[in-house]
Amino acid sequence: MKPLPGLAPLFARYFVQTMVVQFVLLLGFVGLLILLTSGAERDRIEQQMAGPVRMIQRQLLTQPPAARTAELASIAELFAYPLQLLPDAPATLNDEARAWLASGNNWLDSDRQLLYAPLPGTRQIIQLGPLEDSMGKGWLQSEAGLFLLWFGFFGVPMALLIYFNLRPHWQALKALRATATQLADGDLSARAANIKSPLFGPLAGLINDMAARLERQMETRQALAHAVAHELRTPVARLRFGLTMLDEAEDDSERGQFREGMERDLTELDELLNISLSYARLDRGEVALQYETIALTTWFEDLVQLMHPLKPPHISLSLDCVAGDATFDRKLMYVATRNLLLNAFKYAASQVHMQVWLAAGQLHIDVDDDGPGIPADERDRVFEPFQRLDRSRDRATGGHGLGLSFVRLITLHHGGVASASEARPLGGARMTITLPQHPPQP
Repeated sequence: MKPLPGLAPLFARYFVQTMVVQFVLLLGFVGLLILLTSGAERDRIEQQMAGPVRMIQRQLLTQPPAARTAELASIAELFAYPLQLLPDAPATLNDEARAWLASGNNWLDSDRQLLYAPLPGTRQIIQLGPLEDSMGKGWLQSEAGLFLLWFGFFGVPMALLIYFNLRPHWQALKALRATATQLADGDLSARAANIKSPLFGPLAGLINDMAARLERQMETRQALAHAVAHELRTPVARLRFGLTMLDEAEDDSERGQFREGMERDLTELDELLNISLSYARLDRGEVALQYETIALTTWFEDLVQLMHPLKPPHISLSLDCVAGDATFDRKLMYVATRNLLLNAFKYAASQVHMQVWLAAGQLHIDVDDDGPGIPADERDRVFEPFQRLDRSRDRATGGHGLGLSFVRLITLHHGGVASASEARPLGGARMTITLPQHPPQP
């Protein structure tokens, strides 16, 4: 697996990219600003220099031509920029500048910061400047100084901002990568913890939920595989015994008895495989929920009527159902409630009571019996696959031990909870289903 880049190179890459983009944008903005304000700046400088130029012109015109250069030199001592008297307009000026000077106006060479002023009545030109002499500038006024000033003012805060925003994301990415590596190596107990990144925090929650589901599914599959293998031993052993006895049978009547027993064992094997496959499909979430709005009284009264032929004759079944509507998957909830009642029929002494009620946006289904009850330390284990608390029961009455497991799976599929309650109003066991209510699907 490719190693995860460190925080330093990641920070450097984003910081350099940010600063380069910022610098380019700054240069573009400054260039545009200069372009838009160059004419106004030129007029401002010419207006500022108009007074000194007229003063210099008047002073020079009071002197004879031969003394004007010396006079200008003495005047220059009063200015912060050089002054020079030229015999004519410089050859570097274009025709527009020459015409402007010939008409008696001043001309500013913006590129070199030189101001040219004609000396009235002569061909001589007074050159002032460069107006911004870099010799007298401090280091902060130089290009390098301005760059360092910009970097310190913008770069340092930007670096801190990027670092403290990038660091939690990078740490979250490291934690997620470590968790993903552990999961890929088969450690399904791995979880991503201490994820403070708002970007990767929801992803960590999804990965943890996925890992929890995978861990539960793997544990269920392993338990299911071991349990199925264990359950297969008895019918397979009976089949092997039946084959041996079939060869040793002395007449057709005896062989027919052994053949019927083998057919029953094959039927049991087929039922075991089918119910195990159905359980695995439901556990993998391959059964989609079809929510419907159900009238509770009608639905549960029909359920009780369907269950009457399946209950032992000595057991009475009663129903206390609230009037109202609830939403759930009709087919799956029939399997769950049917299994609850069948389980109660196995253990009840004389009566089974079902109570259905709504409270706080949840549907509650309680099934009570007056049987021996469930020990407190066994109340959660009864929902595990292939668990029988009464090991003395044979296959005819004990089943395969998946009935309550289906109840829990179906309840979890609805987002609810199935449990063995501590309450024992009839003195036996109480099995409870609690389902949150969802709007029906269109």
